Amino acid sequence: MKPAFPTESSIIGEHLVFSEGIWFAPDQPPISYPATGNEECFQLEDNSFWFRHRNGCITDLVKKYCPESTFLDIGGGNGYVSRGLQDSGIATVLVEPGEQGARNAVGRGVQSVVCATLETSGIQPESVEAAGLFDVIEHIEDAAAFLNTVAQTLKPGGFLFLTVPAYTWLWSKEDNDAGHYRRYTLPTIRRELASAGLSTMYETYLFSALPLPIFLNR
Repeated sequence: MKPAFPTESSIIGEHLVFSEGIWFAPDQPPISYPATGNEECFQLEDNSFWFRHRNGCITDLVKKYCPESTFLDIGGGNGYVSRGLQDSGIATVLVEPGEQGARNAVGRGVQSVVCATLETSGIQPESVEAAGLFDVIEHIEDAAAFLNTVAQTLKPGGFLFLTVPAYTWLWSKEDNDAGHYRRYTLPTIRRELASAGLSTMYETYLFSALPLPIFLNR
């Protein structure tokens, strides 16, 4: 039996095909992410301080600003964030273009998983109450155009939560290997969000004590 989306059928495209616990889009464009990236992260996430701390911050903010909203986790990889939100009582739909990531998310217990990009998912304009982009837009060459697309899916007064890697001076081989196009500061991400018509309510550096030790180590 096909599960019902907590977002109602009007949000998710009817063209998706359900198989093995996942809704698949028939056509998938290439993405700037290593083929083995999801599996490598999957081996680290559950025992990683970095992932646990980020998840705690994300969950606290979502519960503060929109605890009753259905949450769309865009490009959410193996569903680590989605499962954390789901466990905290937030109805969550994961949209992940990588098939391995989508399958890992189902194995992790995420209840609603769509294997698609935002563009191929069939999500309708002004239909999403709250969405997340957690370490996603640095993988997208035209991040401004993508943020415009995301903004158009949000309902009036909807919320977007996102995380990005910080500081260009921390750029390393790891960024090249991960398929990153850029790193950010609070002013640069604020400008990109403003260009998409999004105003900023809260911003911070999640790991403010780490940049200098990371730089010295590299």
